[in-house]
Amino acid sequence: MLFLHDVHAVIGEREFDFEDAVRDEYGPAVAEDGARLLWYLHATHGAGEAYKIITVTAVPDGAAWERLVHRLRRGDLADWSARVDAMRYGSTSSLLVQTDWSPLGAIDLDEVPGAAGPEREVVVLREDTVRGVDLLESPVPAHAGDTGGDDVLSCVAAFTPALGADGSLRVLYRVAPREQWTAAFGADHGWGDWSGSVTPALPEGACLTSRMLRTTSWSPLA
Repeated sequence: MLFLHDVHAVIGEREFDFEDAVRDEYGPAVAEDGARLLWYLHATHGAGEAYKIITVTAVPDGAAWERLVHRLRRGDLADWSARVDAMRYGSTSSLLVQTDWSPLGAIDLDEVPGAAGPEREVVVLREDTVRGVDLLESPVPAHAGDTGGDDVLSCVAAFTPALGADGSLRVLYRVAPREQWTAAFGADHGWGDWSGSVTPALPEGACLTSRMLRTTSWSPLA
């Protein structure tokens, strides 16, 4: 399975138009060909990046990805793509696959709603981009996917580029509710990061950047 990770720099006054276009048109349209929009995430205001939207779309295989690209460029989604281009300053796309230890694991895309699902509580996520990692030699983090205990972070998914090995890793965490922070920060575990992160398992020389995100109430996955 492949994952299309898009970062959209949205024009502030078009933020809600862009969200409507993704929720009401893009999500249902890609579902017609077996793909699914998994996450629609806002960069949290005050955390460094205003009006950045991250979308993650799962596609079953390379052929499905190629069809989606064709639809967006020259097919039935070309007009939609042109309209949303006018709502943003630009976008960047990455084609990813999961790491072997990613907690997300196998997904039955038929069980992911193709249209906006029922509203749910908004949650905060952290996305780390790590560079300088040799994935073949790095140890599997023992706590990856462990949602128990008092950890501030629980790993949701981990990805690496589908094309080429550039030594990068993208990790998505769910941030624990605020009432859990006090107990976690009060414990001295000698962290190099918030508890639950993969940071202590990274090799020397790796560099990491983070962005704080929040889900929408309709995002298919939280």
